[in-house]
Amino acid sequence: MNILENPWFFISLWMGGAFSAALLAIRLKIPVALAEILMGAVLSHFLGLSNPTEWMNFLSKLGATMLCFIAGTEIEPEYFKESWKKNMFSGLSSFLFPFLAIALFSHYLLHWKTAQCIIAGIALGTTSIAIIYTSLVERGIENSSLGKTLLSSCFITDFGSVLALGIFFTHWDLSSIIFGIIALIILWLFPKFLRFLLAFLKKSPVSEPEIKFVFLMLSLLGFLATMAKTEPVLPAFVLGILSANSFSKDRLLRRRLRAVAYSILTPFFFMKSGFHISLHALIFGFFPILLLTLIKTCFKLFGLFPYLILEKHSIKESLYGSLLATGGLTFGLIAAHYGIQNKILNREEYSIITIATLVSTLIPMLLAGLIVPKAIVIAEKKKEEVLLKKEIGEYEEEG
Repeated sequence: MNILENPWFFISLWMGGAFSAALLAIRLKIPVALAEILMGAVLSHFLGLSNPTEWMNFLSKLGATMLCFIAGTEIEPEYFKESWKKNMFSGLSSFLFPFLAIALFSHYLLHWKTAQCIIAGIALGTTSIAIIYTSLVERGIENSSLGKTLLSSCFITDFGSVLALGIFFTHWDLSSIIFGIIALIILWLFPKFLRFLLAFLKKSPVSEPEIKFVFLMLSLLGFLATMAKTEPVLPAFVLGILSANSFSKDRLLRRRLRAVAYSILTPFFFMKSGFHISLHALIFGFFPILLLTLIKTCFKLFGLFPYLILEKHSIKESLYGSLLATGGLTFGLIAAHYGIQNKILNREEYSIITIATLVSTLIPMLLAGLIVPKAIVIAEKKKEEVLLKKEIGEYEEEG
């Protein structure tokens, strides 16, 4: 028996890779998702693991679904209700401009087929609420005018990308419509049941029934989505949005759910995303990757920067926010992963799109870190003390 076929050895190898990626991310100060993708590529090429098992594929899909759910919970419901109309244009332009530019470039210069061009446009046209929210929290400005504007605009961008994936690649028929209606009913009922459940179980959190309930709903919606011949990430994202109000009031629940997701599930998604990366494409596809990165970055800036200026943010703040919004790691990888999983993309095309997604996320984030406006730095220092007090209070309450 091949030692790699032993599930216990393989899971130890996998989690060892995830742990090593976490250490690498801390050392190099890069997103852990990026480190996990690189680790997945290393495991794939040096251990001959280019064909993951079925259970790995399923856990990868579950990790992607959980990522979309958590991204949806990052939306601040009250602020979004007040500002979604105002930020609709910036959110749509932030998605549509790069989406169309990438799709046209892929079609006319790379000579890809229509479905491949759409996947590339979605993957590189999206953004990442999770990355933006993390960056804003690290700076202590998630509740500032700039932070709220960015989160609201990027929510519309992300929703547009997930919706585009569902519209273009859902095989519409009677069964799709029926299962879709059932999913909508569940989505409508979920927030009501979640509020009741949280109130009922508030004094008995030991067995984590709230998190089990979330997984139950995600699994059920995933089943309905596959029966409707679409992707589970779309209902998962909507479910996260609908439950954002409950999560915003219970930060401890959000932390527990993140602990489960980021420690166990999301490494399967990010590391498996690295499995399909071809080193050959990285070397010989350098110019397409460079051009895709430049096109995405330029059109992202074009779609968001003028709007932030019109909202009376300074040039530095507008540039900082626009560069943050350029990163599209989570949904970009989900779109690319969908493409290769359903044989729309070959390995070379997938590698070009994935590497361009990584590079166009990493470089703008590094540049944004270099031009942080002074006002943000001052706000960050003031926020540290408040956050520290809140953290202490939460731990005391938990104890």
